[in-house]
Amino acid sequence: MAFLGRCRGDLEGQRRFYREVLGLREIEAGDGRVGFDLGGNWFELLAVAERPQYERPRYQVGFEVEDIETARAELIQRGVLPISEIEGSEATSRWAYFRDPEGNVFEITQRQTQ
Repeated sequence: MAFLGRCRGDLEGQRRFYREVLGLREIEAGDGRVGFDLGGNWFELLAVAERPQYERPRYQVGFEVEDIETARAELIQRGVLPISEIEGSEATSRWAYFRDPEGNVFEITQRQTQ
C-alpha cells in the first residue's frame, strides 16, 4: 500500500526531514517526487502541481495493483470517478487517480518489479 503526501513548496526540505530526521530509507526519486520505504509499504512525497490530482496539499491513500488497466476499468465500471488517465512508465511504475464519494483523491499504482 502507498501513502502519499503533497508538498506545497520545499520538497527538498521535506525530503531531508523524512530521510534524515525520521530516518526513512529513500528508495526512489524523480522530478517533483521522493519515495520512501515504510517496512514494505511505500510513502511518497509529491510536489503540488496545477492538475486535479495535485490541486492541494493532502495525504492520500494509494493502492498497489498487479494490472492497472484491469483495475482502472473495473473501478470505472463500478461507478468510481476517474480524474486522470494512466500515467507513468511501464519501465518503472504507472498510476491513475480517482475520487471517492466524499471527493477525496486516491491512487492505484502498478510498480514494475526489478
